[in-house]
Amino acid sequence: MALPTLSGEFGVVSDPEITFSTNGNARLKLRVIAKDRKRDANGNWVDGDPWFGDVVVWGKTAEFLCDSIAKGDSIVIANAKAEQHKYTDKDGIEKTSSSFVADSVGVSTRWGAAKTQRVMDTQSAVSNVMESLGATPF
Repeated sequence: MALPTLSGEFGVVSDPEITFSTNGNARLKLRVIAKDRKRDANGNWVDGDPWFGDVVVWGKTAEFLCDSIAKGDSIVIANAKAEQHKYTDKDGIEKTSSSFVADSVGVSTRWGAAKTQRVMDTQSAVSNVMESLGATPF
């Protein structure tokens, strides 16, 4: 049986936490919330029970996303995959934590506009500058 995936719109409940591995690979951890809307006994719409979860994003996507979102923002996640990690806490007790690893995360525009900024890799940027100066790019 395949592990579950996660897709949908979520609220960011704490500021993103970015760390870097010893080889320089970025890891961004997000704490998110989702809640359903449902009708109460009087037919009024109310918030359902909240679901909280951790989402991890790796690499350049993590770096770009860290600069793009903050606590309180609404994000859209597509096809994040479930992962479990075993670890030993400071008291020597073995524990398990769960998170979802996302390849694609974007800022939701449901409640407001979002601006994007295209970022080029260094080689593309240098090539563009050389071409604008009339030089032959490498």
